[in-house]
Amino acid sequence: MDIPSLIAKLGSTPSGTARATGLARSTIQRMSAGKTSPSLETLRELALAVGLDVDVNLVPASDPAAAIAARVVTDPATPAADDLEGWDETSPEETASISAWVGRLERLAGNDPRRVLALAGRYSAPQHRRGARFFASKPGVTQQRLIEIASGALKGQVGALAGVVAAKVYLGHAPDPGPVVVWVSDTGAVAERLAVTLREADVYQPAGVLVAPTISAYFADMVKSPEWAHSVVSPVQAAIDLYGLGYDQLADEITEGW
Repeated sequence: MDIPSLIAKLGSTPSGTARATGLARSTIQRMSAGKTSPSLETLRELALAVGLDVDVNLVPASDPAAAIAARVVTDPATPAADDLEGWDETSPEETASISAWVGRLERLAGNDPRRVLALAGRYSAPQHRRGARFFASKPGVTQQRLIEIASGALKGQVGALAGVVAAKVYLGHAPDPGPVVVWVSDTGAVAERLAVTLREADVYQPAGVLVAPTISAYFADMVKSPEWAHSVVSPVQAAIDLYGLGYDQLADEITEGW
């Protein structure tokens, strides 16, 4: 539940919400408009007013903006940070998040392009993406067949393949078994198709198919593979994903000479 929804759940005016929570009316209005983010203490007051409480858990990061920020920093084909507002691939909210990640990556990695990509991979790893769905392979299903199944599930959807598929396309080799990653705007239809052939699992399957939601900027400069019916993420995105999946050597091979 987001903050505006939480405030709306109180079902009263800003003045009524302020009385119920002990917060300032102006604070309620700014939060409702998305102009300010509440502190943890403020968030708890809002939650308690509707009979809820706040439980904070630390989880592995997986923010798509981190990957695009790395592309902004390292990839000449991606618009510079100052030009993102005019890029059709990002919304204003995504642009703001990407810009924040540009600053983080520059602070953490300095001027080392490979370090930027490796950190971005860690901060945008597909296996940790909220909403990701995992499918296990079955005995007798080859990696080639698994890729074909994943590619077929993408038909008619906005998406691209990554993981071992990208390694095969750009390097000519990939670990077998290894994860087939499907980046897609909407995971529902793709997951439904995969479930016809594969078994859905509760946790990441390193030898299976991983379907993860992402933003449209991921699909910029994707490449149509001559071997499969669907597109593969760009080389720079492929490297970021491979770093995130723990295949640093493959990612280093893709970025060699950059």
